[in-house]
Amino acid sequence: MILANLLSRLFRHGAARSASADRQVLDAVLQQGYRSQRAGDDSAAQRHYRRALEIDPASVDAHYLLGALLGKRQQLQEAFIHLQQAVSVNPEFADAHAALGNVYLLQENKQAAVASYQRALQLVPDNAATHSNLGLIYQSSGKRADALRHFLRAYELAPDLPDALNNLVLLWIELEQYDAALARLNQVLLARPDAYDALKCMGYTLQKMHCPDKALEYYERARRRRDSDAELFNNLGIVLQDLGRLDEAIASYDRALALKPDFELALWHRSLAYLLQHDFARGWKDYDLRLRSVDQPRRPAAYPRWDGIDLAGRRLLVYAEQGLGDEIMFASCLPQVIAASRHCAVECSPKLETLFRRSFPSATVYATTPSRDFPPIVRDQGIELQIAMGSLPQYLRRSGADFPQHQGYLRADPARVDVWRRRLAAGGAGLKAGISWQGGTPKSRQTARSIPLAQWLPILNVPGVQFVNLQYADSATELAELEAATGFKIVDWPEARREYDETAALVCALDLVISVCTAVIHLGGALGKPVWVMAPYSPEWRYGIAGEKMPWYPSVRIFRQPGYAAWGPVIANVAQSLRDLVQGDLPRPH
Repeated sequence: MILANLLSRLFRHGAARSASADRQVLDAVLQQGYRSQRAGDDSAAQRHYRRALEIDPASVDAHYLLGALLGKRQQLQEAFIHLQQAVSVNPEFADAHAALGNVYLLQENKQAAVASYQRALQLVPDNAATHSNLGLIYQSSGKRADALRHFLRAYELAPDLPDALNNLVLLWIELEQYDAALARLNQVLLARPDAYDALKCMGYTLQKMHCPDKALEYYERARRRRDSDAELFNNLGIVLQDLGRLDEAIASYDRALALKPDFELALWHRSLAYLLQHDFARGWKDYDLRLRSVDQPRRPAAYPRWDGIDLAGRRLLVYAEQGLGDEIMFASCLPQVIAASRHCAVECSPKLETLFRRSFPSATVYATTPSRDFPPIVRDQGIELQIAMGSLPQYLRRSGADFPQHQGYLRADPARVDVWRRRLAAGGAGLKAGISWQGGTPKSRQTARSIPLAQWLPILNVPGVQFVNLQYADSATELAELEAATGFKIVDWPEARREYDETAALVCALDLVISVCTAVIHLGGALGKPVWVMAPYSPEWRYGIAGEKMPWYPSVRIFRQPGYAAWGPVIANVAQSLRDLVQGDLPRPH
């Protein structure tokens, strides 16, 4: 984002002047160069600036203008030479310091860039563009308070500066200071109801607040003002997808890509929409784009990527790269590659290492480390190929027919399962059901994927059921509040959740798991246990957009919202199904 902002912004020119024997000629050449640059003819501008340096090799203006232009054109080494010359001759030349900061930043030397920007602001404190660029560096470095201070100053100085409002709003969203973003945007829109940037930012703020219906209203208003912004159409597609309008969402992503064919975010979101429709052949095509995210840790490139070729006689490494739920889900492909290869090494989360070792005994299973280095046990095995675990389905799950009707591919510790069965039996007769009511994080649609425990009462009040807490996050306060308000007590064994292998044993000892969309769904399905999942109207792609079945797990049943944010009918359906199960009107869980 920093690079995009810098490259889209014309470098400012300064007012410093050098002595020259032929001042009039020099000034005329510089003016010709600057006019050419303003007209978009950078090649002509560069020729004029070089001509100026032939006239006067010491011209500070010529060094500055040529250096700034070369920086814009990514000729960074020469740009640095000229800008360094400008500030050496005239240390008080603020714009040259700022331009030098831009070059440092483009060279990914953030420390030097900060020093140059700070020097520029010491000389000219009210330069909005420099405040904005400095804010971008601080934001990317995690210094959000400093970034906010500079973004606020940039906006105060020049509210119409490109990206000034956008940078400010995006940082407020990152800080989850939604009220500040809404207040500023409402202020702008009150004065200018058709302000495109404000409409777009308002849509994005509401999108991140999980209000897609309201976000859609502002995106549509923005689209009527400008229909040539690829980013707008990508965001519009996301909220349409959140509202379950998948065909329209895909059309919006297509429009974004027509405007910007290399727009990876639109390709990524379109792939998720295809996968949500169970159009796996088209969905997997761009799913590997996740590996290019800045949030993805870099891996040693020791082995070539497996591209689906025959694995007979070959040694393959499959490595983890997503969350626990995804690791468990994509592990359904491991039996195939383990059987097809001469040998398979599997890297997984430390939380899954024990469970995976027991479940895939013929593979070499090891836990990933922060450095992502290969342990000796892998380096010494003659690995020939590697692939991310989430990329296996690209070759093994091309259609619904490719999903095996398994009865579970993970294996809990039988001794620990027996221990948990005895503890459950000690609590009395009746169905034993584990529950989880909160899924995701603030960045992964936590609001849309969670149901406050108090809303579960129609389910919890079904007689003949013993409920056990499977909520991974600390929930002691919420459980105590429920008991104080209703007298209802949910069995809570924190020791069962400290180790994921222990959680697997408890899940195997239960009769049923009932949960929102969270990792315990994947755990239960991978163990072959009956699982009921309560899914949003437009859930994560793993759950599909329609139907009760989840192709990854034959034992999972999906209860879906009939409309956006409509949990009431879902809870009523689950409660009735649970009542039928207890009364024998449904087959008992196996």
